[in-house]
Amino acid sequence: MCGIVACAGEDVGDLAVAGLQRLQYRGYDSYGFAWVNEEKGVIQTRKSVDSLDDLQDQLPRCNAVLGHTRWATHGGVSVENCHPHSARNLEFSLVHNGIVENYQTLKETIVTPAYVSDTDTEVIVRLLEIALKTACSRPEALRDVLNRLDGRNTIVVLFSDGEMLGVREGSPLMLGKASNQYFLGSDVFSFARTTTVCCPVAQRHIVRIKDQRVEMFDETGEPCEIEWVLAELPETDVGRDGYPHYMLKEIMEQWQTVSRQGMLAGTDLDNFVQELKHCGNLLVTGAGGAYFACVQIAWLLRELAGFRVLAVPAYEIDSMKPLYKPGDFLLAISQSGETADTIQAIETATAWGMRVASLVNMPMSTLAFLSEFSFANHSGPEICVLSTKSATAQVTFGYLLAKSLAGQNDTGEHIDKLSSALSRYLTDTTSRELQELAASLLPTHNLFILGRGLFYGSALMAALNIKEASYFHAEAFAAGELKHGVIALIEEGVPVILFVDKDDSYMLNVASEVKSRGARVIGIAYENNELFDDFICMPTLSDPLLATVCGMVPCQLIAYHLGVHAGINPDKPRNLAKSVTVQ
Repeated sequence: MCGIVACAGEDVGDLAVAGLQRLQYRGYDSYGFAWVNEEKGVIQTRKSVDSLDDLQDQLPRCNAVLGHTRWATHGGVSVENCHPHSARNLEFSLVHNGIVENYQTLKETIVTPAYVSDTDTEVIVRLLEIALKTACSRPEALRDVLNRLDGRNTIVVLFSDGEMLGVREGSPLMLGKASNQYFLGSDVFSFARTTTVCCPVAQRHIVRIKDQRVEMFDETGEPCEIEWVLAELPETDVGRDGYPHYMLKEIMEQWQTVSRQGMLAGTDLDNFVQELKHCGNLLVTGAGGAYFACVQIAWLLRELAGFRVLAVPAYEIDSMKPLYKPGDFLLAISQSGETADTIQAIETATAWGMRVASLVNMPMSTLAFLSEFSFANHSGPEICVLSTKSATAQVTFGYLLAKSLAGQNDTGEHIDKLSSALSRYLTDTTSRELQELAASLLPTHNLFILGRGLFYGSALMAALNIKEASYFHAEAFAAGELKHGVIALIEEGVPVILFVDKDDSYMLNVASEVKSRGARVIGIAYENNELFDDFICMPTLSDPLLATVCGMVPCQLIAYHLGVHAGINPDKPRNLAKSVTVQ
């Protein structure tokens, strides 16, 4: 959830600020920095619950600095609960990403003066204070502390003499290097503008940066080799390009990102398809919006290729064991590649003997390393908490996979036409039209979305986006459920969004049924109908199945404008973070 950045080298304060700004999607409740004042030989800190974007004066000149952007799990949003947290004698400061699941028990066993925060992280500080008194070395003390913690925890410590230690268990940590500079970060984008030479820190390995040197120690404390690799990163500029919010920027650039996803076809995909055909059984999993993408992908694989596949939320995978055997495949989907529930699902499936493939947007993520086959979205950094361009890229991948399984090799032409159609659709004119529609919806505070077949997943994703961006009550249902209870919720003036495919008389009957009960019918369709009170036109496509991608776009814009009209920053919805690294 939280974001960590650490820099060591000559005058790295500005690099730390820039790196942390690129990590705000991981949590934005508060931020903080700790650095070494070398003249005085002490650690100084700066903490704030304001936006990091509002940081007026940069950090003073320093050669070692920690930064942290927080998503609150224990303790409210306050300066006292901001990271970094410091030792009482200011010997060190540390930052933490994760949850200490046994922090209450540990807190009871530590005899110490009153705690100054409500966080579980402060327990780590107190444990490290104690461990440093008896351990033979700082890495040994940090390892002793890690051994006492339950849960997924990543810790980076800065000592007053400039030495840094980093360790991970579960939550991600990347090591990077440039000329006379070293970096630690929650992902490679945190230091991508400075270097792409990096090393993913392995589980329970400790990194030590000291005197312009870096060392790594394995689980037993023995030195081990650092395996540097070159990360192939997409464009890492995280500016808004003149848009008022990242969400709008990321929606409007989807004509490019689906095109990049369409270039995926190659040897790796061909090999994966051959292995899938051999085993004949697939489980697709994810959490949140990624799970709704799984619903779309599973439908495409069944419809196009007749393939045996189910979608299941990552946190419900245990119930699938009777249906799958060793050698079957699990396809895990996650924008960040660090979603804790999805990583747990992979570990569970691997224990059953299943083989693993993944689809991620973040290079060198944990899911990618755990997978036999790993595929990338190529969507670039997605800063807004809501999944927009990553979601359409995920479903585009599902289309590519389904077509390949079906032995149809005409995907390139269809995706090129999809990209062209979206480039014509994603205009200021379309945005303004949906802005007006959103403004008219705001007083109702209630919305239902119905879809079926290829649009069922689109409806689920639409409701999630609207809830996240605007706190508007939006619920999605399979259209067939209408007469089995949902229709009791329809009353005079309530808006109902319907996804209507070409020549879909079933959905037109649904429109008639809700309209007869007073609903305001909003049709997302290829052509208008007298039953629609409002009509949102979808672009015509060379392959109608790609409407699974286009169908998500109008409701993304409705969600965005609902949030803006409600006075909410849709990039930073309350209580949410982009990368859910805790369970």
